[in-house]
Amino acid sequence: MRLKIVMQYGFDEHNRFSEKHLKIKKFLKRELVYVPPETSIRKAAAMMHKNNVSSVVIMKNNVLLGILTDSDLRRLIAENFDLNKSVMEFLKLDLTEKKPLVTVESNESILAVLSKMLENKIKHTIVMERGKPKGIITLGDIAYDLGPFYMKYIIKLQRAKDIGEIKESMKEFKNAVKDQALKLVAESKDVSPVFFFEAISYVVDSAAKSLSRIIGEIPDGLVYAATGSWGRREQFLLTDRDTLAIYASENSEDLVSPVEEIEFHSYIEDLEGLMDIVGFPPCPHGYTAKKYLFSEDFLQNQIIEWAREPETNAVNISIIADARAILGDSTILERIKKTLIKKLHKDRFLMAHSLMYKPALNVLGRMVKSFNFKSGAVAPIEYPVRALSIINGITHPLSTYGRIKALEQKDILSHELASELLYSYSLIMRQKISLQIKAKSELNSSELTPIERNMLENALKTIKKFQDYVERNYV
Repeated sequence: MRLKIVMQYGFDEHNRFSEKHLKIKKFLKRELVYVPPETSIRKAAAMMHKNNVSSVVIMKNNVLLGILTDSDLRRLIAENFDLNKSVMEFLKLDLTEKKPLVTVESNESILAVLSKMLENKIKHTIVMERGKPKGIITLGDIAYDLGPFYMKYIIKLQRAKDIGEIKESMKEFKNAVKDQALKLVAESKDVSPVFFFEAISYVVDSAAKSLSRIIGEIPDGLVYAATGSWGRREQFLLTDRDTLAIYASENSEDLVSPVEEIEFHSYIEDLEGLMDIVGFPPCPHGYTAKKYLFSEDFLQNQIIEWAREPETNAVNISIIADARAILGDSTILERIKKTLIKKLHKDRFLMAHSLMYKPALNVLGRMVKSFNFKSGAVAPIEYPVRALSIINGITHPLSTYGRIKALEQKDILSHELASELLYSYSLIMRQKISLQIKAKSELNSSELTPIERNMLENALKTIKKFQDYVERNYV
């Protein structure tokens, strides 16, 4: 049960979830926004907009009279109510669906407050202290604090008004990821890394979308995609980014003019430059959309050429295979992937090349003492799983975990082998997290406990078993 909670919600129930016992006053984030009863409904709505809140309290001489919420406003507008009338007139209305005025005390627990709100079917409640309104608490406020840790950063990014706010949010998020990883790696030996990877990808996706909103929406006929570990939703720390951009081909319904091509290039330059600024650096090998910006027809022809020599062009093939649309017209990328799958169907050369990295085992089948973790543990499972997916027509999902499940569903992998691989992959990714926290790329097995060494060695043996299976049947 403990592991299930950690994996599902991303916090330790003994620490994070204990916040249900905190007093509600700890969750108040804003000053009380209120209006006197003679204020017009229209002016009250303007105040809500100005203060970026979803309700205002109606008070006179510090005496609480009621509350006006955004849902009340929607109903008043739908019923053509005169918005120039006072909020007091609104309080006098006999509305059958009008919610009761519910207040809570500032020293009540968050769990008690949440129960009261759910019981009364309300989204806002007024927090009282010493007989006077102290503030407003909403279901959104509670979800913001008690939900998965990454959600608050997505909300911050969605609300960001400039580059500085996005940069600050990304900086805070990096620190939060490290803190969560340190806690969970230390407290549980079986934590799935999927939560961390997905959390990072969702936040970085939101950052890219927020940057796009600030600089202007992506032009029609263009798709901007994440690839590599970001595309697969497998990036732990924001070490670097791999991206790809494609614009509609001349063979599509809408022809692309030279002016539009310049616009596409300019947009990608701006977006990629801002990604640098907010703290997500480019791939040091140059695999970013600044370099990988193609017209669709050119890329279609390139894939045909790459498929003739898949071993030589394995990197380019993997970039397309791992690509995931973030902004723009995703159908452009889907057409490219269809060509990739068609041209590499049952291709043994691509499959053979994916086995170039072997698990770090010696001739006796024992784990070597020290090795590069990416080439000795990560690549030996990620590369052949991706290649096996490509040659068998699997374009979604993109994660290694998801691909293994998809290969099992298509009976390409047995249930037994798929289960062993998933367990081994989880162990390897957890160790990858541990190394990246320490800024290490080499694993020294002497630093592991005997149990950890045994588990990791068995994981590498499973990968060896998988590679042998692939070599027998697909090479």
